Amino acid sequence: MLAVLPIAGEAQAPKRGGTLRVAYGNEISNFDYHVAPGYELVWAVQNIGCGLVSITPDGKFVPDAAESWQISPDGLLYTFKLKKNVLFHDGTKLDASVVKFNVERIMDPATRSSMRSFYEAVHSVEVLDPYTVQIRLKYPYAFMMHMLAAYRMGLMFYSPTATQKYTVDDRKAGKPEAVPGCGPFKLVEWVKGSHLVLDRFDKYFEPGLPYLDRVIIRVIKDPVTQMAAFKAGEIDFIADLSADHVDTLRAQNPRAQVMTGKETTPMVAMMKVTVPADGKPMSKDRGPHAIFNDIRVRKAIGCFGIDRKEIVKIAYKGQATPWLGIIPPGTLDSVDVTPMCPYDPARAKALLAEAGYGPQKPLTFEVMTNTEKSVFHVIATVIKEQMARIGVTTNIRLTDKVSWMNVATLDGPFDMYIEDLASLLTVDQNTYLSASTASWNSTRHTDPKVDEYYARYAREMDAAKRKAIAKEFQEFSADKLYWNTISGSPFYQAAQPWMKDYVYQAEFKVLYKKVWLEK
Repeated sequence: MLAVLPIAGEAQAPKRGGTLRVAYGNEISNFDYHVAPGYELVWAVQNIGCGLVSITPDGKFVPDAAESWQISPDGLLYTFKLKKNVLFHDGTKLDASVVKFNVERIMDPATRSSMRSFYEAVHSVEVLDPYTVQIRLKYPYAFMMHMLAAYRMGLMFYSPTATQKYTVDDRKAGKPEAVPGCGPFKLVEWVKGSHLVLDRFDKYFEPGLPYLDRVIIRVIKDPVTQMAAFKAGEIDFIADLSADHVDTLRAQNPRAQVMTGKETTPMVAMMKVTVPADGKPMSKDRGPHAIFNDIRVRKAIGCFGIDRKEIVKIAYKGQATPWLGIIPPGTLDSVDVTPMCPYDPARAKALLAEAGYGPQKPLTFEVMTNTEKSVFHVIATVIKEQMARIGVTTNIRLTDKVSWMNVATLDGPFDMYIEDLASLLTVDQNTYLSASTASWNSTRHTDPKVDEYYARYAREMDAAKRKAIAKEFQEFSADKLYWNTISGSPFYQAAQPWMKDYVYQAEFKVLYKKVWLEK
């Protein structure tokens, strides 16, 4: 693995001005950013918006719009003092009422925010004075600060004035006047599927920042085309470089700065479970009967039928960790439970026979994946071959990323999907993808035991006791396979040698406010 290094400015004084040219592998879904899925949106919003606090690569919480904060000894009161010079791009001030408005907007079920599950612990938000806001919790929440700083994009503020003035459709369409942020760059133009233009906000609250005049983000879906643009010097930064192209890029561009770190992202082969754990009939709106509602079929396919080591060897050239648990290998409190699912084709066949499948009644299912990274299709192809060895037919459905998100997060029809999901600071962050009540619970399991594990883990303030709960949860998850990890998913970014002072923070943060160009 490569070392995690900031792109050093070698103690030079940063130069002001210039345009940073960035490549994204996918388009942004929409700009209603408390609701919309996708990391591409998160990375843009982190530069357009601001929150209360942020987090450094070593896990320290640092001020953003808040200048200081206090947490009560019982862990129930969080009091934030706000900076007095924070402006939205429309000129309106950010004060305590803005914080209250945004937290309550996310908590409102009508908003349908993907972040809502993280606010279960919040009892109320009180404005103590124009620049002091207090968040009161119903019970202690060990990861409150992590959540505010970095879950998905952290708490990012919408301007209440703009939210009331413009429609949801205006926000979704990314009309600059409808989504003014309070961050270092303001949105100037978004042409869906093509590009995004961000300009320096001269009244940004951190003196002297940002250094860049402009950031242009281009959507270049094909990794080979991305690398050609990079080689030609047309792109300064690739935000998400597919793991299987790293060696090629380094050979083409020996001076390129390639960054990676711990595997905090899980690569999954998620199976849809649409029958409740209690065995009661499904409601009509919960989708078709699923083949993976039978634990024997789940175990045959996801546990004993998948050779994780072979997948890593072929898809990642060995540069990833075969993995089974719900917590990726590089994330806090992870435990290797992979031995619970040894590759065992004979056992897989026996379980399928027990479930009624065999030569007379062969099992066929579909694997859906998307074009974001070529490694996804490689993994789907390897799984197809592995399934053939146990007499199972697999059809691969390839879609674009936005279509995949609409199916996976909005309860569309699928049997299994291949994707690397959210990069996790803590397993608590995963509630929005796997709690039974979460809007993005894509496997559609309804087992309250999963929620009980999440609640016990997040409410336990003692780190050693939390670690024990995490171990138990990972063993439970590997046994039930509502969540099916294949491996860790290494995350790579590439920058030209003239891009200075970018700090690698995996998928959590992609920040340009301190970046400058030496050219």
